[in-house]
Amino acid sequence: MIALPVAFPMYDFPELAPAHERLRDSFLARVGTGLGFGDVGLTQICGYPLITSLSGAYAVIGAPVYDLPLSRPSAHRGLVVVATDSPYETIDDLRGTRFAYNAPDSNTGTNLPRHLFAPLSRGGRFFSDALETGSHLASLAAVMRGDAAAASIDSVTFALLAAHRPVALAGVRVLAMTAASPLPPFVTPAPADPATIERLFAALSAAIDDVRDAFGTEGFYIARLARATSADYVSLALLEHEAAAFGYERLA
Repeated sequence: MIALPVAFPMYDFPELAPAHERLRDSFLARVGTGLGFGDVGLTQICGYPLITSLSGAYAVIGAPVYDLPLSRPSAHRGLVVVATDSPYETIDDLRGTRFAYNAPDSNTGTNLPRHLFAPLSRGGRFFSDALETGSHLASLAAVMRGDAAAASIDSVTFALLAAHRPVALAGVRVLAMTAASPLPPFVTPAPADPATIERLFAALSAAIDDVRDAFGTEGFYIARLARATSADYVSLALLEHEAAAFGYERLA
């Protein structure tokens, strides 16, 4: 049996808890009864730290394919949002304002918008200030309160909020989109040999199919599991380097 935690923290909405519980139980049942290998863990992490601060710590099992807007085939974006009644019409209009971001190692909250704003920066600056909020929900709230002029919200998070909690988006509008990037992968602690990865991929794929059959499209948004490796996420580090080439190494 799997002894280490099995968790799905990236999109852990209360509304999705029953589906995530079914996914965890279904995966564990397949690993425990049919695969017979040692203790491993399963989780989903952001692709940006996977190849930066957490490089070498995890092995990629696969990438989800979400049945959601802006998430097809297997990609997501940062959606730059501003208050509905704000005067901003282009991203250049945000120059000198405050930007809210969920975490410094977030791909959609920090890495992708940094790449978007880098060509507009001057002397390594674009915004007057940047506010770390701790979550995409908190970033949305900061924009709606007027504590920040803009924020970049993960397109999967945005779509899930639109489906389950539209009030969280009622005071914002999308001003721009960042480049597309690979979706947060499912991973297991490294090292993991190819046979283990293959067995985990098969178990998780079958568990996803099981949950999809039980909850349907409206109750579970992962359509399938796609093949992926850590190499698929190297492009995220390249975006960081491209921003640095403009002298824009941090959101400010």
